[in-house]
Amino acid sequence: MSTKEQYPDLSVIGKQECICGWPTDTVNIDLDIDNHDIHTLILFTPGNPGVIHWYIDFLCKVLQQLGNGFAVRGCSLAGHGLDDSVVGTAVDHNRQRQSFDKEHIINNNSGEVTKDKQRNFAIPWTMKGQIIHRTEWIDNILKDWKIKHPTSLPKLVFLNHSIGAHFIQTMLVQRPDILKRTQQIILIAPFIRFDPPLLKKLVLSRTAQAYRYTIPTITSLVKVLSVILPRKLIDIYLNKVMRLNCENGRRIALDVFMNDKMVRNHLVLGFEEIRDLCEYPNDAALRILGGPLSILFCGKDQWAPESHLHDLQFMQSKSQIPNNIHMKYKNQVQHDFIVHPEQIDPVVEYCVERIKANPSNLKRNSVGEDSSSINLRSRL
Repeated sequence: MSTKEQYPDLSVIGKQECICGWPTDTVNIDLDIDNHDIHTLILFTPGNPGVIHWYIDFLCKVLQQLGNGFAVRGCSLAGHGLDDSVVGTAVDHNRQRQSFDKEHIINNNSGEVTKDKQRNFAIPWTMKGQIIHRTEWIDNILKDWKIKHPTSLPKLVFLNHSIGAHFIQTMLVQRPDILKRTQQIILIAPFIRFDPPLLKKLVLSRTAQAYRYTIPTITSLVKVLSVILPRKLIDIYLNKVMRLNCENGRRIALDVFMNDKMVRNHLVLGFEEIRDLCEYPNDAALRILGGPLSILFCGKDQWAPESHLHDLQFMQSKSQIPNNIHMKYKNQVQHDFIVHPEQIDPVVEYCVERIKANPSNLKRNSVGEDSSSINLRSRL
């Protein structure tokens, strides 16, 4: 069934936009009615592997339940998608791999991406690059809005999954002008710190530290398997063994993970996440963001385990983070809820409930631009 058949009252437009020099998959979802008067944009950032196509059904359901006044804008991570124009060609990868291994391509002092005649893999292969990419995407949306609505700017709701929560959290700390327009921030299974159970932590950390060896090995294996194994056989394995019971989700997974260049982008970024994310909660960032901020924790989640929820609740009881940060735990939902159709509705329900719980005139609990705010930002 097509999206239009499933959601006849919605307009879903997917396209590629050039962001930070990278063709990027984006989606615009609007109510398909004549009197659609938008006052709030919901901006969605996915987790790694960062392919927006997985989330279309989820985002359509969110908008359908919110109704008039809302619209959704979603964007894949840089370098994460289904074709070579998005993930980079084999020539791109071969040229950039060695230079990336030898030096950090982003200037850590200025945060600016270095100029390079070749395709710049600092954008898809680093967290800082993804944050720069995310910021340009949002700026483009606001510029486009101002052309069409010169006398007003929209209210913003940020909806984020997994590592996407870290990207948006960091971006909002760095951009108080965008934070000022933000009505709600919702983090789903947020990968904002790396502190899984001990055994998994040791295995993942060592694998990530040995990325010069593990990434070529895994991508070579993917290349071989994509040639020798029938696609139908892999589909059966994902369905019966991995229990990915969403047919469309499996199709996208096959397209993504049978592309060795996409797998490389996914792993290089993922291993940097493991190496560089802090182990402890970033209370400074949470104080700057203030509220309304809502966080949904999922069951059996190694990236955002239930212990992270308990840590935040303890910090809240000690007034170390704002009291209006709302937290909830849903045991029946997993980190990869998006490929399990029966798990999508509970997440939609939570997101819609939290957005509706925040009246449009509710003021944010931000710290303002006093000296403490400036000092906190300088540390992040």
